[in-house]
Amino acid sequence: MELQATHHIGILTQNLDEMVQFYTETLGCPVTRRWDDVNIVFVNVGSTTLELIGRDTALPQGAPAGRIDHIALHVPSTDAAHAELVAKGVTFRDAPRDFKNVRIAFFFDPDGNVLELVEEKDG
Repeated sequence: MELQATHHIGILTQNLDEMVQFYTETLGCPVTRRWDDVNIVFVNVGSTTLELIGRDTALPQGAPAGRIDHIALHVPSTDAAHAELVAKGVTFRDAPRDFKNVRIAFFFDPDGNVLELVEEKDG
């Protein structure tokens, strides 16, 4: 499996507008992608992209707002990486699927942290 780079880090927030304002106006980070229909905004922080994920519903009890939700890894083929990791005994939260202009699949590391495979699609 070829890992090309960290694709993004997802951060949950209960106040998306405030988070976007902080990262863009306070820190000067540009918005690179916005999916208003699913309350997601991507901002560039140097060579790293943050995915700000707005959630109107309460987070799980004991989970602080603003927690890291997942770390996404850029791969040339989500399906090939998924097959390789399954063969190595890695547990996936879900099967590969298309979402917007990417193909994704979420899985767990040994401590239960959520990782995501991301394949950029043309268009």
